[in-house]
Amino acid sequence: MAISTNDLLLEIGSKAYNSLTSDEIIGICTATDNVVYAAMKAFELLWKNYKPSYRMGKMYKAESDRYDAYYKMYCWYAQQVGAGRSGEVATPVDIDKWRNELE
Repeated sequence: MAISTNDLLLEIGSKAYNSLTSDEIIGICTATDNVVYAAMKAFELLWKNYKPSYRMGKMYKAESDRYDAYYKMYCWYAQQVGAGRSGEVATPVDIDKWRNELE
């Protein structure tokens, strides 16, 4: 089941919502039923849209600030959903075992 566009609007705010295209909004809303995952994807698209280039200088300070803000929001949402974690406890590696096999 998909989330509604109003749920996405309430989660990410009107300024970020208005920066997305209608195709991006529809894609985000139909992709997941979890509002947190949808917000994370929205902020991922937004920070990639405002990614600075080598030509950006003081004229593009507002876009650079948006990039930083959207990237921080993406990272915050990624931490909330535990993105990048396998859920398994890492076992220590016996370095001496591998060292002996190489010799």
